[in-house]
Amino acid sequence: MRLSGKRLRIGSLAALATALCAVAGFGQATSVAAPHITLTAESYFNVPGQIYSLNSYVQLFEKSHPGVTVKLTYVPFANLDTELLTQATARDLPNLLAVDNPFVSTMIGTGQVIPLSSMKGFSAKGYYPAVISEGLWKGKYYSLPVAGENSIALTYNIPMLKAAGITPPTTWAQLVTDAKALTTSSVQGMGLTCEAGEDTTWQWEPFFWGDGGKFDFSNISSTPGTDAMTLYQTLINNGSASKQCLQYSQTPSVSTLFVDGKVAMMLNGPWNFNTYIAAGENYGTYWGTAPVPVNKAGQKAVVPLGGEDWMISKSGGSAAEKAAFEFIEGMQTPAEELNLANQFGYIPARISVAKEFVKAAGPAWAPFVNQTLYAHPRNVPLGVNYPKVSEAVWTAIQAVVSGTSVSSALSTAQSAISGIH
Repeated sequence: MRLSGKRLRIGSLAALATALCAVAGFGQATSVAAPHITLTAESYFNVPGQIYSLNSYVQLFEKSHPGVTVKLTYVPFANLDTELLTQATARDLPNLLAVDNPFVSTMIGTGQVIPLSSMKGFSAKGYYPAVISEGLWKGKYYSLPVAGENSIALTYNIPMLKAAGITPPTTWAQLVTDAKALTTSSVQGMGLTCEAGEDTTWQWEPFFWGDGGKFDFSNISSTPGTDAMTLYQTLINNGSASKQCLQYSQTPSVSTLFVDGKVAMMLNGPWNFNTYIAAGENYGTYWGTAPVPVNKAGQKAVVPLGGEDWMISKSGGSAAEKAAFEFIEGMQTPAEELNLANQFGYIPARISVAKEFVKAAGPAWAPFVNQTLYAHPRNVPLGVNYPKVSEAVWTAIQAVVSGTSVSSALSTAQSAISGIH
């Protein structure tokens, strides 16, 4: 298998992580915790790099914390929020919660998580403001990043675009035309995510927000909402996207179709880079990245800020809470933050570490880094109401994909959102 430039960049990131390890070590959060503690943790991480890096970190943590065992449990993305709320109601949450960042406010609202800023050693310094503020409530911080932050950009199959004689689309009109040109009996020109979950809303937000949609979705039935939803309707109706997207998750459904050559373009994130490379599909040869297309030339695509945050529940005693915080704190060292960002396909949450990361990451990351300048945290300004609003949005998307008119679907969504506000 040929070594691509991306492989070399990953190697340079690994070398940088090793160098940082030599300076920082694992030990900023190392201590002797109380014996015989089992920390339970739930997350939806299922990409090989994520699984590998988390398991490796757990092994290091357990070795440096004799008597502490960490049990990681996988819950599908679409199910985790409901699972956590059910557990919070029963006061039976896992010790550690890896929460999708727009859901942080909701978990704070349950009253079943502790403020991390009350723990000895906590620091909010050095993080991107939008990232660290996700867990800020009434002067207290309730969360810290798992592996940094991310967003989405256009990912495309280079050989398919070359064969069709087209370049990556920059506008919606070009996206529609190009997706149609790339569609065959075995290839979807554009892979959409339309399952009943947050990833469906998150995929649609750059189109809505970039076209003038408000961050609280209060104008979803006006022109920005109508235009963005009509884009989806057009892609479905002209056959460029499949109605099967109603069952598609962003990862692994659409990303797997892309790897298998059954999707020519998609919106997706850098957490998939290592998966592409593992499949022998190299950046610059098989796949490329570009900014999210905008409705009109000159607009900026406003992407949602993604990533996950660690939170600690009240389900354990003080010894478990202390051990859980040390587990989280250990991930905030420069070496581990860089390692996790590399394996997860994220951008480090600390500004200084992110600068080092981007130097080594290479051009595949350029659209994601540039779009982060305009990225928006999903739980601002809606807070605990964001998940409810998001459900109204993805329900509207599913309705349109299923054949409901744009005006009817958005009218229903507008009524639901107005009631939530």
